[in-house]
Amino acid sequence: MGARPKDRGPPATGVLVETLLERGTENDRAEAEAAIERLAAAPADDGLVIRDIWLLRLRALLARARGDDAAYRDYRDRYRAMAESLGFEGHTAMAEALIDGGE
Repeated sequence: MGARPKDRGPPATGVLVETLLERGTENDRAEAEAAIERLAAAPADDGLVIRDIWLLRLRALLARARGDDAAYRDYRDRYRAMAESLGFEGHTAMAEALIDGGE
């Protein structure tokens, strides 16, 4: 299978996780969780903030897919707060879409 998403960074892991969660099988959710954990364990170098904001987003999406509303709201709200505090307009918009029920 070539390079794993952790070798390509948080955005690539994000695409993988979102695709798996859209397919929606239990195996897909398990693979999405494994991808999130690989990202969390990967060396961050100078991209710690980028990795952390992606981890919040992906953990929110995984919690939603599992029906864990409390965890979903927690990760979603932390994701939005971090995006706003850093001035990351794209992530702020994606967080707002989660809050508005989109995505």
